[in-house]
Amino acid sequence: MDIWYLIQERAVPVTILALLMMGSAVVVFTVWKRGLALSMPLRLFTTIVCLVCIVVSAGLLLFTLFLGYNS
Repeated sequence: MDIWYLIQERAVPVTILALLMMGSAVVVFTVWKRGLALSMPLRLFTTIVCLVCIVVSAGLLLFTLFLGYNS
């Protein structure tokens, strides 16, 4: 199937997962580049949680596009 057709057919899950990935990336960038007054363990915890969200979202995005609710 054409990738553009798959994206159009599964627009809501793709949008939600993409927004989650972008939001997590913004949080990681803000925590490390802005120098917020956070302790190092809290920075590491936030980074790990956000990176896990990014990886899981990427996996679910691929699953939704290529395997999820086939027609």
